[in-house]
Amino acid sequence: MTDLIQEAWGDHEALLIKPPKSRGRVPPPVPAEARVATEFRLEHGDVLPEVVLRYETYGRLNSSRSNAVLVFHAWTGSAHLAGTYTPETLRSLPELDQAFGPEGWWDELAGPGRMLDTDRYFVLCANHIGSCYGSTGPLSHNPRTGRPYGPDFPKLTVRDLAKAQARLLDFLGIERVSLLGGSLGGMVALEFALMFPERVNKLVVLAAPAVHGPWARAFNRLSREAVRADPAYRNGYYTEQPFGLQLGRAIAMLSFRSPASFRLRWQAHPERGESYVLYQGEKFARRFDANAYLVLSEAMDTHDVGRGRGGVEAALRRLRGIPSLFVGIDTDLLYTAAEVREAALLAGGQYREIRSPHGHDAFLIETDQVEAILGDFL
Repeated sequence: MTDLIQEAWGDHEALLIKPPKSRGRVPPPVPAEARVATEFRLEHGDVLPEVVLRYETYGRLNSSRSNAVLVFHAWTGSAHLAGTYTPETLRSLPELDQAFGPEGWWDELAGPGRMLDTDRYFVLCANHIGSCYGSTGPLSHNPRTGRPYGPDFPKLTVRDLAKAQARLLDFLGIERVSLLGGSLGGMVALEFALMFPERVNKLVVLAAPAVHGPWARAFNRLSREAVRADPAYRNGYYTEQPFGLQLGRAIAMLSFRSPASFRLRWQAHPERGESYVLYQGEKFARRFDANAYLVLSEAMDTHDVGRGRGGVEAALRRLRGIPSLFVGIDTDLLYTAAEVREAALLAGGQYREIRSPHGHDAFLIETDQVEAILGDFL
């Protein structure tokens, strides 16, 4: 029987509906915020007067502080990795967080006896800077002006995102971690390992390349142009999320899936595939911010592990002292399996592959395969 995919919530709007697992779930989480830096210098030279990160933790840190797993979310994800918010917690959060929903985006994989076993690991997930789910980003107030940054929020790179997460570990008093990230999160994991190799126990990269190449950049550019071309965007000073954000997300959704995924669902009614991407764009605009979307999209386009390190091969060779696992997806059109396999080879890491018709989104959809692949390695 084919698994039913219900478009519901999450980073790429995909939740695989399966019989509930008998293993335990994490208790209802409570988001926390930490002021992790002042005068935070960015790679392009700008300085953020302060950096606040929203984060959630699951499980307990052991006495030697050696069991931490830091999970990096993808482009439009959040710190809400696992568990279900209580109604009271959900009501206490800003409107966009409420629209994201009460369920964590990788809930099936965290909890006692699961891949991210909270009886063994202290699991940590923080919202990236530049996002709109509690960390310093375009919706945040600039302490220097007292007004939201809006379109004046400075340009970020993936290295800035990694550096901010390292500051969170400093704040929590954690020296070493295992890293796990998918898509943009995988890019951040790679950069973190290259910038702070002495802090990394293990590295897991899901569906992410060593360089954000021309194909992926072209999708990002079209998505951004759709936002900026909308008169309602008003150069970033909009009063409600512009329709261009819906269209931009609809364009991006095509890169998250594959032709096989669309045929599987809509071969008999192809017009429904058209409606699907438009509907996903409409729903997305209720849970995300246009300026944050642009900031993180442009940050992804900076991703090149070889920049300033003598090239990609030289950079990835630096990871050979870190046990690493790279996971590709056989139908991923955005970051192909070949790209991920090549990065694994250069880094001296293991390579495994998710088999799925669902393209790039498979790392969020095929949770049984992810658990089987990653379980022994972690």
